Amino acid sequence: MKRILILTALLLTAWTASAQGDLNVGAVFDGKVVPAKAMKETFIRSSQLDPFNLEQYHSVSFTGDDQVLAEVSRRVLADAENATEQEIHMNEGKLVYAILTFEAANHDNRFICYQCVSKAGNYAITLVYMHGPATLNDLKKLFKNKTK
Repeated sequence: MKRILILTALLLTAWTASAQGDLNVGAVFDGKVVPAKAMKETFIRSSQLDPFNLEQYHSVSFTGDDQVLAEVSRRVLADAENATEQEIHMNEGKLVYAILTFEAANHDNRFICYQCVSKAGNYAITLVYMHGPATLNDLKKLFKNKTK
């Protein structure tokens, strides 16, 4: 039984990594920019996402200094070059917000969402990867409704 659980965990980890593997931000999710133990991670792949037209939700949150901010921002902006839609906001030359859409031929869109907030000399960074048949407008409506 232990072997099955360990094998399942390893397969899930490998599958999760492959979902973002072709994106520059994949290294962030893999713990190569900030150690995994220093990140708060949420991963959902279940019917809970059905009402949102999503199949997977994966987020990481962490704090970092100027160097971490520069590396994560560089990766997000590199992915933005290949996005089919993008919304990017800069403040004083620093990336503070981004939503990137990558449309797929099979109607399974991928999204990268990024937010950075300055906190006491460091930065609180949240990076989210989602995929499913949702559109960017669907997500904007969802987030708008959640804030009301």
